[in-house]
Amino acid sequence: MDFKSSLFSNPENLPVENVMISVSNAGVIQKIKALDPYWVEKRDFILYERPPTGSALVIGAVDTWRSKISVYLENLKWLLSLEYHRFWSTALYHPQCMDAVISFLQESNPPYIPPHECKEVQNLYEEVRRMVIIVFSRLVTNKESKTQWMTKEHMASLIYDNFIFTIPVLWDICLAYGADNSKHVSRLIEAVYTLQNRYEADTAQALVFVHEAFKYIILQVNKDYESEGPPNLPETFKGFSEIRRPTNSKAPEKITFSILRDLVVHLLDTAMTLRIFVEVYPNGVHILRSTNFVLSIVQVYEYGIPHLYEKLEEIGDQTSVTYTEVEGYIDLARSEFIDVFREILAVYKNGIFSGEGNILNSVESYLSVMMDALSERLLIRDYHSCYPVHDDIDMLRQACPDIDTVKTDFILQAIYSNFDEGVPEREHRTTNNDMNGHIEATDTQSFPPEDMPDDVREQSLISEVKDILPHLGDGFILKCLEHYDFQVDRVVNSILEDTLADSLRKIDKDLPIIPEDAVDKKFLETGVERLNIFDGDQFDIMTRDDVDLSKIHVGKKRSKYKDLKDMLDDKTEVRNMGDIYSKYNLVCDEEALYSDEYDDTYDSDGVAPTTDLGDDPRRPFVTPRALQTTRREYDESDESEEERPSGSQEKSERDRRDFCVNPEEIRARREANMSARGRRTKPAAIRNTDVAGAPKGHGQTKEVLQNRERKEKHKSSRGNHNRRQGAQWKRSQGMMPS
Repeated sequence: MDFKSSLFSNPENLPVENVMISVSNAGVIQKIKALDPYWVEKRDFILYERPPTGSALVIGAVDTWRSKISVYLENLKWLLSLEYHRFWSTALYHPQCMDAVISFLQESNPPYIPPHECKEVQNLYEEVRRMVIIVFSRLVTNKESKTQWMTKEHMASLIYDNFIFTIPVLWDICLAYGADNSKHVSRLIEAVYTLQNRYEADTAQALVFVHEAFKYIILQVNKDYESEGPPNLPETFKGFSEIRRPTNSKAPEKITFSILRDLVVHLLDTAMTLRIFVEVYPNGVHILRSTNFVLSIVQVYEYGIPHLYEKLEEIGDQTSVTYTEVEGYIDLARSEFIDVFREILAVYKNGIFSGEGNILNSVESYLSVMMDALSERLLIRDYHSCYPVHDDIDMLRQACPDIDTVKTDFILQAIYSNFDEGVPEREHRTTNNDMNGHIEATDTQSFPPEDMPDDVREQSLISEVKDILPHLGDGFILKCLEHYDFQVDRVVNSILEDTLADSLRKIDKDLPIIPEDAVDKKFLETGVERLNIFDGDQFDIMTRDDVDLSKIHVGKKRSKYKDLKDMLDDKTEVRNMGDIYSKYNLVCDEEALYSDEYDDTYDSDGVAPTTDLGDDPRRPFVTPRALQTTRREYDESDESEEERPSGSQEKSERDRRDFCVNPEEIRARREANMSARGRRTKPAAIRNTDVAGAPKGHGQTKEVLQNRERKEKHKSSRGNHNRRQGAQWKRSQGMMPS
């Protein structure tokens, strides 16, 4: 194909999409569109490869990379040398062209990676980097000359429909070039969004995907994070190497150090990309606001970054270089998220201070972003440490006097309450001399000079508080000033809004100032704290009026008892306690006690004496309803009982009456049974228990062998083998303490 025989001609200065070029092919002239696959040459575009470093740096690796990248660089130069219509035809219809250009964005080094140690490799890399940004810049240039140009509408459809520019491509451009060439990248990004407004909707969808990626990272390192469901990610997420999509299970699998490094690198790349994107394209802030992306940043900062540190300490080797590298990446990601939040606020602050647009809307947007950040504590805490919020609030009050003071006071109060709960010392020093903005400072407000004596300065600050709150005591005000770093406005606001610390709520509000004792001060200066060892104790009659004289004894105190026997014989306390127990009928006379003439056989038979309820004067005897019928039967059978013999009648009456058998009769019956059993039983034959047997070598009888076997089998039931069983039996019988 001879392109030289077909020169581009556009005498009417038409846009390139409407130009037809005459081509002579074998003597036949035909008309071909200026943007057509006909103008694409057959040329191989290779993909970019990053230079070898570390373990990949072997002999000949750098030379191989240099030869490949030289070919890649020649392709870029050739592409840029083409005419306007042939350049666009190649970009649109060549199957390898845009893939080769975009491969550099995917493999380029981010700003946080240092340059290559070889100077020649770095120079070649920078040359390729410069050529790639020129290619993308030419792709958004709609007019190069009067004859070679394209309408913006047609270019917008080309770059969008043919995926020349996508949101990942735009964000990769921001990450690769935004750190050192922000102005050029800003013009390029703004041109793309100006040409095609559909990229805004794509950006919103991309932010939703980033939100899901943040949630994925949190779920990988924070098992306590409450989420409605797993992140909506593809089955395999290429940004995380071989990490699979998480399941619905709350317990994630144990991650390795390499996976943790991929998570941290992805988080850092995303944070840095978003920061540069907001910096080079400020109009993209409203896209972030529309998707509530500020809340995503706050949540990943609160629930992700602290657990990344913990997971790194858990699975990483603190002595390795990669551990330090990953820890530095987490620190850098943390600072990038703070800068993203700062860039979002800077967009609205610039709109307020420049006076462009509606100032009130910008103020409300600023306050709304701050309110979103207050949903968690960690991000706003670190942001306030780096960029004090009260400075911005003071400037906003000066620029917009109609600002909502309720919201500003709430924001400042929330920030300072956060610091009061656990402010680090370094952050505490940065806010010592700052006002929280709750009370608007004027030019006429006076502050005590720093060289003033402490007592005079304290009295001056107390007077300022009493001018507003005269009912408070000087001592209470001084305690509040000491708690709030002697800031009068914070003390007044805390008292008026009833947000005092718990330690101050317990103090009496009428507390006066108790002056320091001059004598005590003198003792402290001389190093002697007290005149006597008894000064200030419970017996100091000089400072106390309620000394307990019963604890004071003059001379040697004698004991009440001369020995142990004398103390045990003293029954005074026992007699004094008798009156108390007698009220509960727990004490009775010795005569009323039950006779103890019998042994404990009475207890083993399960029979216990019962008191006769009929003899109790406190209540009358009432026959149970269940026994009333039986009593009537007994009354009806009186006549038949009279006919029975007197002996049987007396026995039955005794059986009913004496339901508790006399222990003497029980013992007599038991002795009779034992004597009768002894007469009937034959004495047991004495069993031979010999285990020694005959001498060794003479053989043993069967009986000796059986005795040995029986002894071996039952040896644990005697001797020293049943100590625990015997101890338990003794303990159950009360023979030893439990």
